[in-house]
Amino acid sequence: MPKQLLPREAYTSAEWFSREQENLFSKTWSFIGLASEISKPGDFVTGKAGHYPVAVVQNSDGELRAYHNLCRHRGTELLEGQGNTGKTLVCPYHRWTYGLNGELRGLPNKAECFPDINRKEWSLKEASIGVFKGMMFVNPDPKQSFDDWIGPLAGAEWPHDIEDASLVAGEEFVYRLKCNWKVFFENAIDGYHLAYLHENTLGGPLPGLNEWESHGQNLAWYSTERDSVRNRIPKFVEEQASKYSMLTIKGAEEPGYGGVYMLFPTTIVTPSPWSLTLSRMEPVDPDTTLLRARTWITKSWMNYADRLKDTPGYNPQSGMIESDHWKVHPLETGDFQTEDVWVCEKMQRSLHSPVYSVGPYSKGSGGEAMLEEFQKMVLGYL
Repeated sequence: MPKQLLPREAYTSAEWFSREQENLFSKTWSFIGLASEISKPGDFVTGKAGHYPVAVVQNSDGELRAYHNLCRHRGTELLEGQGNTGKTLVCPYHRWTYGLNGELRGLPNKAECFPDINRKEWSLKEASIGVFKGMMFVNPDPKQSFDDWIGPLAGAEWPHDIEDASLVAGEEFVYRLKCNWKVFFENAIDGYHLAYLHENTLGGPLPGLNEWESHGQNLAWYSTERDSVRNRIPKFVEEQASKYSMLTIKGAEEPGYGGVYMLFPTTIVTPSPWSLTLSRMEPVDPDTTLLRARTWITKSWMNYADRLKDTPGYNPQSGMIESDHWKVHPLETGDFQTEDVWVCEKMQRSLHSPVYSVGPYSKGSGGEAMLEEFQKMVLGYL
């Protein structure tokens, strides 16, 4: 029987969270931005991978380079947000200047202050970068292989490319979740709850009618339901498949693709024949996670793309979706994401009880077995 491997402290302890920042997020692949955001030399985006501030810059040869976003002099953050840095990267503190290839090109008052410095020894520290279907990922380790991480998805990936002109971007939704990032991840790969928590929204499928598959560290969800009216979303996807020449139903004549992809550890991709939603978790502390979600949608479905202000829990002051701002009970919203947030926050509160414990997991990849596999991956880094 699959079982719980992580202790309660893994979801509540500041010490455990610090270990994850150092040993997990600092050594895995994080989504940092879209390749379309970097189109000419000097364009850049910044982000963070665990403890490491990082930046992706297009150099003068049109290549994407990833650097640790730190000046080699005193460690000052070089770039902020995203934009174009021109032909050089200039530290705002003491004006050390780097080329787009990361090499130290100049520093003020060199003869007086640094007469013996060897500029070749003080280039920016490099990180690893990879691009997949228009999405850029970074790893703080410059020797990490992107192909080793994303390669196992070959043949099972979704067909959409964010840079496809037929897809139009909607607003970014930011959820402030009062739960540990692993609680939200585990809820996403829990196939046992779909027919129960989401009885009046998704309506299933039952555990035996859906499954998760491992593709290296990454997981993909498939529905195998074909006929049940209760299983509304997979049924609707199947009905739309012929119109868009895409299938998410496993077992069809075409191989199909998954309905949810969990790219370990913090990226979530949810494709359908008419849209693609990209979400990334940003762990804040043991009890808080930001979830940033954005949907790209075909023009014929545009009226579904921008509904941020209608989302249950939207707080106009913070611009975030927060449970403190729910106007009705989550089970009355008709929104399955709200139902998930509700139960994840309930779980987090329960985890702080000294008598908290976990019983046996349901069998099968359509139940809770993948929770054990996910926890093995987390423990592998810690």
